[in-house]
Amino acid sequence: MISTIAATAEVDVTYPILESYAMGDGFIVLSEKGIIDSFNWEGMKISTNEISENIVASDSKESFLTISSSKGDVILISDNSEKKILSGVKCNAIRLSEKFILLSTEDGDLISIDKQGGERASVNIGDATIMRISDDHDQIVVATDEGKMTVFNNDLEILKSSPPAKDDIEMVTSISPIVGGRFLVSRESLGAVIDDRPVNRLEFWHVKEGLLELVEIPSRATCIQDSGDGYYVGCFEGELLWIERGKDPTLLTNLGYSITDLRIWEEDILASCWFYARRISPEGIEKWVFEHPRIISKILSLGQGTIALVSDKDSSGSGSLISLIDPNKEAHDEEKYHTQSTQIRDLSDKSFSGMPSENEIAKAAERNSVNEIDSIIRDINQSLEVSMTELSDDEDILETLSRSASSINLPPVADAGDDMTVTSNEDLKADVILDGSKSYDPDGEIVSWSWISETGRVLGDGPVIKVRLSQGVHSFSLSVVDNKGAKSISKMTVRVV
Repeated sequence: MISTIAATAEVDVTYPILESYAMGDGFIVLSEKGIIDSFNWEGMKISTNEISENIVASDSKESFLTISSSKGDVILISDNSEKKILSGVKCNAIRLSEKFILLSTEDGDLISIDKQGGERASVNIGDATIMRISDDHDQIVVATDEGKMTVFNNDLEILKSSPPAKDDIEMVTSISPIVGGRFLVSRESLGAVIDDRPVNRLEFWHVKEGLLELVEIPSRATCIQDSGDGYYVGCFEGELLWIERGKDPTLLTNLGYSITDLRIWEEDILASCWFYARRISPEGIEKWVFEHPRIISKILSLGQGTIALVSDKDSSGSGSLISLIDPNKEAHDEEKYHTQSTQIRDLSDKSFSGMPSENEIAKAAERNSVNEIDSIIRDINQSLEVSMTELSDDEDILETLSRSASSINLPPVADAGDDMTVTSNEDLKADVILDGSKSYDPDGEIVSWSWISETGRVLGDGPVIKVRLSQGVHSFSLSVVDNKGAKSISKMTVRVV
């Protein structure tokens, strides 16, 4: 049995969300095309604002929102005003504090400006990937795409610097908030050199004392949440860790998929992973799980005891969904979606021999048949017949045929790959790559992919995705659409033994 909670409200946004922020007791969402919608904690829309330019970067602090536009304008928006404070700066990232605004430009410059747009300081550092400003606004930590991490004061003078290893390729994947001068940095290296350096590691830092300690973690850190004397760390392979200086990392639980966000709630931690949000105690005990209709990308803490779970865009790229929940709402017990016996399976049994079962054969038979292919050919022939007209004496039949054929859009060919049988691990699960990259379009190009589970859930929008499956037979559909809107579907099954 698992304990679940239901949403208190859902907000369906008709555009893909570029960014979202908690503001006051409610929240705001931004689209790339310049739409800014404001909602209260109950999910009711309060206002809509729209700027005439595309949004390329943004940040929010308390009641202020800062936006960088595609035309190079920096706009500061508050409850009662909207002001263009800077022009001609091509930004790719913004970080807002109470005292100043930090800009990263396409030219590799790091610029500090005040809220009237006046420049305070600047330095060239390369392409910034992560920027953090300390809670007292006196220090700045910046990571670049080459794996370098630098600590500045708020005049952009260098205090500490940590370059990547010269004999390896490294990147900084996450940096925690800077609280009391301390912060945590996650690094991942390619591992091109075999030595004692961990491929995935966390570094304890202090803005004045520098690097304090280093610990190895099982996979790349995707998000970090500070809490008291330590940190909750979410990892790419689903591990939720408790990290405290001077102690070995504690594995609280493994959620199976990459953890996208973490938030403290009372004494517990809220974690988003794939379609699920979970409330987990400091001891790693799951108190409830919430299933979102789409993949969750961000958790927002609102007022009135409400949490907003923001989704990725849907598979068509047309919209996003926000679920509002009350984490203290009474949970209800439900049966697990895929209950599995913990008994050891006898692989010599016929049902686990590796041969397809009757159910698998039936699912495989759902693929496009020869009759369906014949139907496509008949449709093409009919289109040719319809497009053919009476020829005049001076018309060339070859030219007419060529003109008619060129007006036909051949559908794409979806290829979800072959059916497969894989062996589960000690947890009775298996990581499986679903590869649809052999799909093609004979007279154009494929513009969208959509992987769909047997329950109708969209799992991903790329040609190749990774799924973690429990023991049993699982059916997947790959839907592809070409540049003229034609669609094709291919099916495959995975058997986990």
